[in-house]
Amino acid sequence: MKKYILLSFTLIFIFLSEVNAQQGEGTIMFAGGGDIIRTDVPGVFQRYQAGFEGHYFVRYFLSLSGGYEINSAGPNQVSLGSRVYFVDPFFVRVRGLLGSQSDLALGAGYSHNVGYRFRLEGIVDYYAVTGTAGLRAGFSILLN
Repeated sequence: MKKYILLSFTLIFIFLSEVNAQQGEGTIMFAGGGDIIRTDVPGVFQRYQAGFEGHYFVRYFLSLSGGYEINSAGPNQVSLGSRVYFVDPFFVRVRGLLGSQSDLALGAGYSHNVGYRFRLEGIVDYYAVTGTAGLRAGFSILLN
C-alpha cells in the first residue's frame, strides 16, 4: 500500500511540476482534432467532424485562429475564433463556423505538453445554433 501512495505522490509531483506556457507573443501554432462523440449522433464514431486551424498568439495567453472543419453529415465550414488560456494548460475558446449552416462553438479544453513543441488536447464544444455538444481529441504543434 505504501508503494502505491508513494507512486501516486510521485506522479502528481511530476504532473504539477510540468513547465507550461512556452508560447509567447508572435508564436504560431498549428492544431488539429476530431470529434469522438456528439450529442446529436447516438454512439461513438458514428460520423466524423474534424478540423485544422492555425493560431497566432497576440499575447502569451490569447490566440486568434482560422481554420477549416470537415463534416461527413453536412457542408464543410471555415472557422474563425480565439483561445484564452486563463490558467495554462486550461483554455476556453470561441469559434464561428462559417458556411451554409453557420454555427457558434463555445468550448473549453486542456492541453497536455508531450514535448517542448508538441501537445495533446481534449476539448468540449457546445454548438449554440444547433444546440449540440461534442467531445474532441486533438494535437497542437508550436512552430516558432
